[in-house]
Amino acid sequence: MGKHWPGKLLRETIPSVVAVAIALLLGAAIIAAIGVNPWEAYKALFQGALGDASAMSDTLERATPYIIGGLAFALASKAGLFNIGIEGQMYVGALAAAIVGFSFHGLPAFVHVTLCVLAGMLGGMLWTVAPGLLKVRVGVNEVISTVMMNYVAYALTGYLTVHWFLEPGAVAQTPKIDESAALAFLNPPSKLNAGLFVAVACAVLLYVFLYRTPWGYSLRVNGINGIAARFAGIDSNKVLLISIMASGALAGLMGAERTLGVYQRFMQSFSNGYGFTVIAVALLGRNHPLGVLPAALLFGILENGASSMSLMVDVPREFGPILQALIIVVIASAQFLGKLALRRKGGRALG
Repeated sequence: MGKHWPGKLLRETIPSVVAVAIALLLGAAIIAAIGVNPWEAYKALFQGALGDASAMSDTLERATPYIIGGLAFALASKAGLFNIGIEGQMYVGALAAAIVGFSFHGLPAFVHVTLCVLAGMLGGMLWTVAPGLLKVRVGVNEVISTVMMNYVAYALTGYLTVHWFLEPGAVAQTPKIDESAALAFLNPPSKLNAGLFVAVACAVLLYVFLYRTPWGYSLRVNGINGIAARFAGIDSNKVLLISIMASGALAGLMGAERTLGVYQRFMQSFSNGYGFTVIAVALLGRNHPLGVLPAALLFGILENGASSMSLMVDVPREFGPILQALIIVVIASAQFLGKLALRRKGGRALG
């Protein structure tokens, strides 16, 4: 770590902190407009999310998929890709983990969980092969191909669930996974599970990979300028293909965590938009593996605390997603204005 890292860390952190502060102020204005004291509303939100051990467990449980998915998006972004297909990759990974989870019996827990996790990661990774090849072979924009793959994933997992693996019930769902395949709960009755440790470990490992290995350096150089990377001897197409597949593997892991740790079966429509929310998480974390951790925690707080805010001060529980959306808008606006200012500065320099 260089001697200038405190200043660099400060420069990287300030924009996200300012974005959150502006979003909270805008949210306060909305709360005041509906006749509720903003201070009391935010107090209820944070008490509901962090007030006791049970509340904190629920918050961490909600933050866990955002950590893993945020890492998936950040990894692709560092390579210069915009993987908007995380939702579909997550669905495929979740179903793959469930199939292994309920198909095998009598395995040692460590072996069974490992097989399920690997199946989930493999499922998510395979779902990126087609967009990756289309990108490097014929230049198809990955935004278009991955978003279309979301619809295919949703339809395919739905078909397989209903026609091949359906367990009778009120919703489309597979049989429950074997007990040996379930991730251990950390603080019952909360659904917080060992997947949290996996998520944090992934963040640390990804940081080491990106900032402490030659492969990570090549990936980041390719993300900054692919043409310069090719002149430097980096196989840009190889980097792009491997990066999007690794991103898909992390997305599959996110689905496996939900299946093995929370629902303990695959449930069609289980997601409330995890794969899209993680884009905001990664952007708030500046696409840095360690920045994703506090960003995911913030989104977990907003999501979990919104229920308490609704009960205690009569603010609609939809206010949590509204705050998330405000954060996204502020970040996007700041980035747009930053690029606009840079372009004007460059124009004046040339003039």
